[in-house]
Amino acid sequence: MKSSLLFSLLLFSQMAFTQVTESTIDTAIVTTPEKDPEYNGGFEALAQYITANLEGVSNPKKKRSVPKEDLFEGGRVIVRFIIEKDGTVSNVVLEERLRKCEPCNREAIRVVKNMPKWKPGSKNGKAVRTYVRLPIRFEV
Repeated sequence: MKSSLLFSLLLFSQMAFTQVTESTIDTAIVTTPEKDPEYNGGFEALAQYITANLEGVSNPKKKRSVPKEDLFEGGRVIVRFIIEKDGTVSNVVLEERLRKCEPCNREAIRVVKNMPKWKPGSKNGKAVRTYVRLPIRFEV
């Protein structure tokens, strides 16, 4: 009796989960919005934010005693993220990373995750989720 009751409960709970659906329109990421997302204050303000919040990454202090292959190298990373309908930043990933500067990679992720809200992109007059690709240059 207990096993048939348990089976019935499992079957009922499975049916209840399958009936819950979410509209793909609400969660879709629009790749071609009519209006792109914008950092509050525009590109200049975004550059200022990154400059002010990016902590310097430096090589180990005693460069002579550190093998050349262990020294960090600067360069450019590309961070990809989503600007949500409410302007928040989510799903932050490195699209291009620096092979020889893991601290740079971590710092780029940290700075983007801590960004204030943006003005979201829009399509048909409604806010939409949109990808943003942001290059960040490091000089070590």
